[in-house]
Amino acid sequence: MKKILSMMLLMCFILPGPMILRTAGETITQASGGNSGSLTVDYNAGVTYTVTIPASVTFSDTEKEVERALQVNNVVLNAGSKLNINLTSLNHFKMMCGEGYIEYSLKVNHNETPEGNNYTVLTVPAGENTGWAILNFSTDLQKEHVLYAGNYTDTLTFTVVIN
Repeated sequence: MKKILSMMLLMCFILPGPMILRTAGETITQASGGNSGSLTVDYNAGVTYTVTIPASVTFSDTEKEVERALQVNNVVLNAGSKLNINLTSLNHFKMMCGEGYIEYSLKVNHNETPEGNNYTVLTVPAGENTGWAILNFSTDLQKEHVLYAGNYTDTLTFTVVIN
């Protein structure tokens, strides 16, 4: 008996008959005089990005030039906007130890030299998914300003700004 009842229900769904289309927010019936309806299909993509900053740069007496890559991936921005990565040096491109220091320079993509702080090292416009910049660090390790034994350091801060 269960098999017969199941088959009858199945046939009700398969056999053609008066059709009523239903969509979100709309009901169409023969009495309403309509014969079509619509629905909206959408996806809201939020702003996303992944910035990979080099972990460190270490100079030595034999390693006076170091190259690192700054990468941006998975970029999704609002139309017309752009992602800028700005750079600030805590000690204005000097590695410090007490009052001693060692100057170094930074070139971006082998030809631009940042001057001052809040320098834009990379821009990725909306519609592009990735971006990268080559950071070339160099020093001549002038020792006349090395006053103390110890670790001479500077901190570079990369800030993401979307405009």
